[in-house]
Amino acid sequence: MKYIFLCYFIFLVSISKSQSVFISEKGEVTFYSYAPVEDIKATSHQVNSIINTQTGEVAFMIPMRSFHFAKSLMEEHFNEKYMESEKYPQATFKGNIIEKADFSKNGIIQLIAKGKINIHGTEKEILEKGEIEIAGDKLILKMEFNVALADYGIKIPQLLFNNIADTINVKLNAFYVPFKKK
Repeated sequence: MKYIFLCYFIFLVSISKSQSVFISEKGEVTFYSYAPVEDIKATSHQVNSIINTQTGEVAFMIPMRSFHFAKSLMEEHFNEKYMESEKYPQATFKGNIIEKADFSKNGIIQLIAKGKINIHGTEKEILEKGEIEIAGDKLILKMEFNVALADYGIKIPQLLFNNIADTINVKLNAFYVPFKKK
């Protein structure tokens, strides 16, 4: 999967002018599971992403083992029992911003992204709202959406139904800079 993301990344860069391609190696994804017994929160700071402002194409890759929890046992269960991180090492998204936007002016743009998200080996088409803040040659993308665990074949044992929510709230913040060929 990492190879596929790399190929997609190279494709995006090769078909466009470098000033329209922005990369993010400084991103954050946080998810929350609100449950009666205990809320669960995890954060990853290893979000890799690319946006082509000319075409609207966008792609993300997040290593599953990069999520960290307040309790090490939660992290272990997340990777071994639920996400099966050895078998499904990353989550990805490939898609497009579906409205034309003017990236030449500072400000905030409301957007809708449409594409395919792959979590736990299951790919689904999604349509989610977000915003991009343009500040000079930097972009900040913010999105918040929900993920239903059952949609991605993530099973919760009967004993733990009160510990883990069926739907997880996901917040994404990615900080982009212009891509520069080395």
